[in-house]
Amino acid sequence: MKVNQIGEFSLIESIKKKIFAKDRQVLVNIGDDAAVIKSSPNRLLVFTTDTLVEKVHFDLRYFTFEEVGWKAMTANLSDIAAMGGLPKYALVTIGLPKSIESEEVLSLYRGMNKIARRYDCKIIGGDTTLSPRNLFVTIALLGEVEPGLFVERTEAQLGDLICVTGNLGESKAGLEYLKKYGQGDHLLLRKHLQPYPRIQQARILVRNLKITSMIDISDGLSSELFHLTWENGLGAAVYEDKLPLSPSCRKLASILNLSPLSLALSSGEEYELLFTIGKKELKKIDSIKRKVNLSIIGEVVDQSKGIRLVQRSGKTKELKKTGFVHF
Repeated sequence: MKVNQIGEFSLIESIKKKIFAKDRQVLVNIGDDAAVIKSSPNRLLVFTTDTLVEKVHFDLRYFTFEEVGWKAMTANLSDIAAMGGLPKYALVTIGLPKSIESEEVLSLYRGMNKIARRYDCKIIGGDTTLSPRNLFVTIALLGEVEPGLFVERTEAQLGDLICVTGNLGESKAGLEYLKKYGQGDHLLLRKHLQPYPRIQQARILVRNLKITSMIDISDGLSSELFHLTWENGLGAAVYEDKLPLSPSCRKLASILNLSPLSLALSSGEEYELLFTIGKKELKKIDSIKRKVNLSIIGEVVDQSKGIRLVQRSGKTKELKKTGFVHF
């Protein structure tokens, strides 16, 4: 059966069952944002990899090579953030079409290095290969996290609160503007072209809250909610009036004739953090909000209730998985 027929989740499950062996030092393997390996009593290694492919994840009609490099590195840095860790070292593999210029390749690396250095992460090697058609960038990134601070996707409990950092919908709004107008100087274009991982925010969260599950929003809020609930055998109720939408996003949505709600639910590559906490943690939220922009947007419910959107009117409707689809 072709991969576009079985879908990403079923493919990953097949690989997980047939290939990945258990190991006492591997605490988390396939199915989360990154693998976690116990390297010593005081440190865990966090290992991740991600790929960006031209015409699938970016378009050089409105991306510079530096922006492609920046975004490729951010995708990996964000995975480390979602585990509560700190990035350390990166290996970079690039597939280059014959038509690419050497200066364009250097620009690609400048973008990767600029964002990596912000978080004390070093590029220490990699590989180059010929790509018959389009450019691609694959990064493997190694990070560290203390044993008591790393977060998985799989510990959410019934009744937990669902939270997100930052504002939603901005990356998708920026992308739609770029697709329609090619270029521009709107503030939200930066959110799509040069996003930031939430490394510092994640560290504050894991140090101050008992987080039961966390994931970065790379495929869209609704898709990531499906990831979290599927991993935990639970459902979710999300409140429309609690979704954080900035005035800039609402204004750009109006210009593009798009629904702000749709942008909030389907915007991928935002690299905000979606996480769950027990209700006992509520008393800590106000002090955390002074350091991290976060919103409580819903509650974990029984799996039988599915994933529901509670509309402003009070009516509920089934929330469909929207955002980036891999296959």
